[in-house]
Amino acid sequence: MQDVQDMLPLFDSESPDPGSGVSYAIDIDRCMHCGDCVRACPFGAIAAGPMGRALRILEDRCTACGTCHEACPTGAVYEHRER
Repeated sequence: MQDVQDMLPLFDSESPDPGSGVSYAIDIDRCMHCGDCVRACPFGAIAAGPMGRALRILEDRCTACGTCHEACPTGAVYEHRER
């Protein structure tokens, strides 16, 4: 079984926060780092910070298809609505 960290693109603390185009987000407290969302995303739009922590959706790759949300067994990937 491939380690989830090996599948993820990395972002650093200098990366900009996702903007208004992001329609999904990840609740790190609910995420168990199983990698189901990473494997499900056809666009490679899920990234991890240093040490494989702090998963997030990459705005420039995400098309809001919802595949990651459907694949998440804990509901950690959720639809993010702007206020």
